Amino acid sequence: MPLLLLALLLGGAVLEIWVALQVADAIGALPVLALLVLSAGIGVRVLGRGTVRAWRRVADASRSGERVGRSVLDAGLVVVAGVLLLLPGLVSGVLGLLLLAPPVRAVLRPILGGLVVRRVALPFVVGAKGASWAAGRRPGAPVDLEGHATERRGPADPEGPVSGVVLPAPPEHRGPGAL
Repeated sequence: MPLLLLALLLGGAVLEIWVALQVADAIGALPVLALLVLSAGIGVRVLGRGTVRAWRRVADASRSGERVGRSVLDAGLVVVAGVLLLLPGLVSGVLGLLLLAPPVRAVLRPILGGLVVRRVALPFVVGAKGASWAAGRRPGAPVDLEGHATERRGPADPEGPVSGVVLPAPPEHRGPGAL
């Protein structure tokens, strides 16, 4: 996986340089430089204002009791668009601009939603190793997914975890003027 990520990063950098050189041959170096600066400026603006608006829509949907999945995916795609616009490169800038278009996000939303469910949500709920993810749990036994405390079986210790002996605090933890 790390080698794949490294190959993608290097391939992306090579692609960005190649496209920039091709476009610079066609329209000149100064217009390409202006496009790169303009793209970065738009990226800063999108990351500054666009993400705040997108996360505000998530909060509004949450407050009104609506499902927030669509809003969260849109907010995430707006953040990715801002980062792509901020990166120096014409290809990343075009991809960032495409992600800002609501129809493009509408096409990507079901694809990414399914990916998130399969890769993140489902393994989180079911566990990475299937239904018997909890150590020592037999398959089919009930699972406490809400995180409530469960009772321990066996004799309770009447004195609790401290057996009646209280030790003084170390000198560095005592208040000022304490002996």
